[in-house]
Amino acid sequence: MHRLETKAELLCFLTLSEIFSFRTRGAWLRVDHLVESTRIWLRCHNHHADWRLRIELSRMATDLAQQLVKAGDIVRNQPDASWFVTRDTKINLASPWVIVIYARCVATLSGDISGGAA
Repeated sequence: MHRLETKAELLCFLTLSEIFSFRTRGAWLRVDHLVESTRIWLRCHNHHADWRLRIELSRMATDLAQQLVKAGDIVRNQPDASWFVTRDTKINLASPWVIVIYARCVATLSGDISGGAA
């Protein structure tokens, strides 16, 4: 898993999963849920990542989700996951919220500490 876009898609998926969990249950994903979500995404997309990358992306997703939730209402009033993931577990780039979060993921992975345009 070497392409920036692929890493950004997984990071975005995990970030959105964290946000959805927090918005619906009032709690962030447990570590085992993050691990399983990563495995499922990788398997569904026929990608592989070593354990170091999986841990790094999971940590980044948790941090990014917490920043986004703290920053405001980027995903407020979104009752279900259908707005951010398609049936085949691809991120829904038709959603304006997903586009913003994906752009933040790309910026984070590219080392743009400002996070790009918010």
